[in-house]
Amino acid sequence: MSHIGGHGRLRGILLIAVTALAVLMLGDARAEQARPSLALGVVVSGHARVTASPGKHVCHSRCIWRFAGGTSVRLAQRPARGVRFLGWQDACAGTGHCTVQLEADRTVVARYAQRGSAWLRAWNFHTSCRPVKTTIPQILGAEVGPMGGASESGGRFQPHLRGEPEQHLLNPPCFIGSTPTFVELDDVQIVTTEGKQLDADDTATVIDPNRPGIASPYLKRIHVEIDGTWFMAGVAPALLPPPPARIDLQGFVFWDTGHVGAAWHSYSGWELHPVAGWTATLPTELR
Repeated sequence: MSHIGGHGRLRGILLIAVTALAVLMLGDARAEQARPSLALGVVVSGHARVTASPGKHVCHSRCIWRFAGGTSVRLAQRPARGVRFLGWQDACAGTGHCTVQLEADRTVVARYAQRGSAWLRAWNFHTSCRPVKTTIPQILGAEVGPMGGASESGGRFQPHLRGEPEQHLLNPPCFIGSTPTFVELDDVQIVTTEGKQLDADDTATVIDPNRPGIASPYLKRIHVEIDGTWFMAGVAPALLPPPPARIDLQGFVFWDTGHVGAAWHSYSGWELHPVAGWTATLPTELR
């Protein structure tokens, strides 16, 4: 009898332990479910991929993954053969691995030495347009207008967005005919900022510091604006930094018919408007 009673007590103890463990596991599962799901957006700009853990996530272009709030996500860069990793932007910085603590929705851009425009990606998830890498002088051209600034017909982007109806588009077209509208400018310098205007646009002027051979200052500077419509829709990038910040930026080539004769607009109508995204220029050793 005592032998049977001992086995019964042992079974009872085991049952209690298993039940307690099940309760703890259920509590952990419910706590995990209660944590909000947050988005991690990853942009791979270049011929490469990015992997993420926990899980077996692989991104080759533009991806949005969801994790429970508070998750620590470790990203790793995986360049293709012959491609050089340039660095992380937005939620990470540096040249090695990247870990993002998800307390809110975040975005990470992994930039690589690109093999032409086919591998460039939009940094802003709001647009799916693929940027064409260019320079300010290529947008402006060499033709001088009557006020000394660049003329509308002088640049390489013909035709282009133009005038009031297209000034505040939330979703500008990626092409007009066969001409791309969305471009990337790397290593430009902000020389003036006007801040938020009455129409809620955040405005600045940038120059190309890498073109010393161009005599006219107006042929290597362009106005840039983050449109108020993008701010109101919650899809705009952060406000542009003050001078003399050097940045890389992406935006739409646009001719503003309303300020062609203004000195603050470099006596031409050329702009990048809207600016879809910008990042601090990578150090020279990473470019």
